[in-house]
Amino acid sequence: MFLFTISTRLFNPGLLIPRKRLIFRYLLAIIAIFSVSGISLYFFVIRSLNQQLNQELLTFVEAATPSLSMVKSEGKQSLDREISWVKLFSDQQHGLEWYDSQGKLLAREGHHFIQSPIFNNIQALKSTNQTSVFHRQGKIQTATIAVYSNNSGEKKPLLEGYIRASQSTQEIEVVFTQLRLGLELGGATAIILASFSSIYLATETLKPLKKGIQRLRRITSDISHQIRTPLTRISLATEILLNQTSKSQASQARKLSIINAAAEQIRHLVEEVSFLIRIDTTPNVQKLRSNDVPLTEVLQSLSEQFTPIARAKGINLQTQLAKKIIIRGDQDEVNRLFTNLLENAIKYTDAQGNVFLSVKQSQTKVIVTVKDTGIGIPSDHLPFIFQDFWRSEAAKVKYPESLGLGLTIAEAIIQQHRGKITVISEIGVGSCFQVHFPLSSKIRNSQYIN
Repeated sequence: MFLFTISTRLFNPGLLIPRKRLIFRYLLAIIAIFSVSGISLYFFVIRSLNQQLNQELLTFVEAATPSLSMVKSEGKQSLDREISWVKLFSDQQHGLEWYDSQGKLLAREGHHFIQSPIFNNIQALKSTNQTSVFHRQGKIQTATIAVYSNNSGEKKPLLEGYIRASQSTQEIEVVFTQLRLGLELGGATAIILASFSSIYLATETLKPLKKGIQRLRRITSDISHQIRTPLTRISLATEILLNQTSKSQASQARKLSIINAAAEQIRHLVEEVSFLIRIDTTPNVQKLRSNDVPLTEVLQSLSEQFTPIARAKGINLQTQLAKKIIIRGDQDEVNRLFTNLLENAIKYTDAQGNVFLSVKQSQTKVIVTVKDTGIGIPSDHLPFIFQDFWRSEAAKVKYPESLGLGLTIAEAIIQQHRGKITVISEIGVGSCFQVHFPLSSKIRNSQYIN
């Protein structure tokens, strides 16, 4: 039985994921993978093409370095005599500008020049202490270098001027557009194909899981039934023997009481474990969505049930309930949830203590609070209190017969109802559990909400 519980809980909440949500999550993962891959590829290509363009411009402007002294001495006319320069600018894609050391334009040849003054490029060269600087304006990319002459009489090279080369990025922009379009079409096609494959894979994957869950539930039900039968016989037999035992046989009566208590504890354990397996393997989503639970009536009934129990222990049970609140869910499970919380609150609260049960609502949720003035829970134990069979040492000493499944079941139930449970506790002060139920739009707009 314990192995069944552990194996089922290990797969929770994965077994609770319906096929549509499983497919949706799979599609989200596929979309994320394709999106990240496509964006990474896109920017990698952009970066590579930009680097290639910058390298071409840098080679071009470095090749023009010797011409600066010729332009300074003879002007632009000196370039017209060079056939190589005429061929260089024949494709109408490049432009070249010569400047003196003060940033004054000396000559210009080619096409596609930017309007930005070279002083910005000069400042960038000086501030970065680099030999070249790149700049883009609109659809034109530029590369600027400083030209120095080596004078043997000077310790430092002499600044001769600057050369700026420019080139149109229109061809690269076309490549970028085609690449982006190709990635978008390819990604859309891949997502469509992944959608059909995910539906098929999810269906095929869930088939053995569903069979396994059904088999697990059937085996669990059979085992629970087989265990309950001998336990019932043991309990009946011990009760009969207890009724027939005389006062002189007090020791025998104590032994029979121990046997009876142990049988009852095992029966309770079987019921708790069976409930956990059933709730973990049966989402009951449609049932939870379609059923109205009169929460106020459930809490009022529990208050009337536990008030005599609390009073017998010297505990004051106080309630503060709204007039009428309706939630969506399973009434039996909701009743069991708050039964467990109230049982714990009364169990771990000493005489003269207090237990408070209250409920309040907002526009989107209902919060039920169960607060006590009991022994409290150490802060370092709070992360573990919802684990299967976990109990603190203080709780084990105070109530050794408890199973440690009450809070586990409470959390499983509230998760089935798409809510959450929170706890605040302090040693010697008490604990405060708050159960949050979400309100559907139908319930929020209904006449039941006050």
